[in-house]
Amino acid sequence: MKKRKLTGFEMVWYLGVFGFLFVWFTQIHPLVVYDADDWTYLAYVRSATPIWGDWNPAKVFPETVMPFFSTVAVYTLMPLLGDYILAQTVMHALVVSAFITVYVFCFTELVKRVLPVKTAGAVSASALFLLLHFLIFRSRQQDNSYLFFCFDLNCYYNYLIPGLLNASLVMYMLNNPGFDAFLAGGSPAKKGIFYLILYYAIFSNLTTSGILAAFAGSCMLISIIRKGKSFRLGQLVRENALYLGILLAWLVSAIFELSGGRATSSEWNGSFAWKLKYTLYGLKEVALGCNPVFWCISVGCVIAAIAALVVSRGKKPGNKVDAWLSGVCIVAAAAILVYTLFLCAAVSPSYIYRSEYLFEFCFFGLMIVSLCFAYLLSVWPKLFFFTPLALCILVSQINTRGATFQESTVENLNPKICAEISRDIIDQYVQADQAGQKQMLLYVPIHTEDPDTQDNWPHSVVLLPRITNTLYEHGIISYPIDITVVPSVEMNEKYHLEIPQGE
Repeated sequence: MKKRKLTGFEMVWYLGVFGFLFVWFTQIHPLVVYDADDWTYLAYVRSATPIWGDWNPAKVFPETVMPFFSTVAVYTLMPLLGDYILAQTVMHALVVSAFITVYVFCFTELVKRVLPVKTAGAVSASALFLLLHFLIFRSRQQDNSYLFFCFDLNCYYNYLIPGLLNASLVMYMLNNPGFDAFLAGGSPAKKGIFYLILYYAIFSNLTTSGILAAFAGSCMLISIIRKGKSFRLGQLVRENALYLGILLAWLVSAIFELSGGRATSSEWNGSFAWKLKYTLYGLKEVALGCNPVFWCISVGCVIAAIAALVVSRGKKPGNKVDAWLSGVCIVAAAAILVYTLFLCAAVSPSYIYRSEYLFEFCFFGLMIVSLCFAYLLSVWPKLFFFTPLALCILVSQINTRGATFQESTVENLNPKICAEISRDIIDQYVQADQAGQKQMLLYVPIHTEDPDTQDNWPHSVVLLPRITNTLYEHGIISYPIDITVVPSVEMNEKYHLEIPQGE
């Protein structure tokens, strides 16, 4: 496999992407430890193998990687920053930004492999690819969703990061002669690292691992179609051993996940057909609610690319579009769309409105649109004259005069307030620890009209005692303290939060 050094232009592009994202997730929309799920999984200890009958039996990746980086933050960033919550924000912003940058890098490399474009063309297509993730749902002046949005910090590790990992693997494997050579003769150590990454991608989340499963299944289906009458099962298995292995591993993860507590905790009653109908209705609403400029760009790029393909076929050497790649992308996109619809119908039809569930098939759609744009640049290089201006105009379509995008916090609460509440919780623990208390009352804001409820999400009366394990594991307190969670109106008043009507 021939190694190629990145050009200075590419280095500036990737550093710019990473820098922008880091500022985004630390300053503009910071990732803050706030709700009970965040506190639970900051220091959660589990086996790196599927656990039959657990709450999340096959979520190996999120439940090992999130506590790993959270602990690293405690021992590296916290001594420098002097603040536990800030250290967590910076560390998780670094991780999310790095995964998105690698995702953009993999797309850029894919463009350069499959199309005869120069570096500037590949980076231009990559810029469009990135911007579309922000434009797609920008339909209001404020509080819009976007494809890198999640409802809390924990969801970034459960949904977005696994999704980025699976998508990056797909783009790495697509039409990569170097990858084929790596599988045939790569070193055992490098193969071991690759299979470890593959393992984490599959055993991450059924929602996101569907990306890899859809890709593997589409590769095998296209292979069968190409063989036609000469199809032989044994030959198919030998030639597609990796894809077959991915599908079998994914099936194992699905079986494990079905044994867990979450799989039996559907929020909706009713027949599957009724829930599927509601999910389809939700998808229609999402599609109609997408940004009109996004639809114009997407439809325009695809139609123009098809027209250019028809006109230039055979006239411009090197501009032949690989039918295998096109077929795999289209089949995989259709497969993941159907899979997402069925998964949402089975779990909760309302999930079809969430960006965490929309990312999977949107990824394939945005990849196809951006590849079409790159193809147009390869056919008509004079389009470069207009590309910088077009991208600048696109950026202006994303930003608004209001708070354009939602915060990654429960109830879209200001992250600064969330951070202060979390620091207040830590201070209560530290004071009890210094006083030698074995038990304590933990005062939190009240979020429900029913004062006797055990929910009070996001500061759940039932789940929040898990914070003790996290703070003890991270050395914030010197011994475990038994707590009683007390939802308090005074906490709401202190942090200027709305008081539920029942109070």
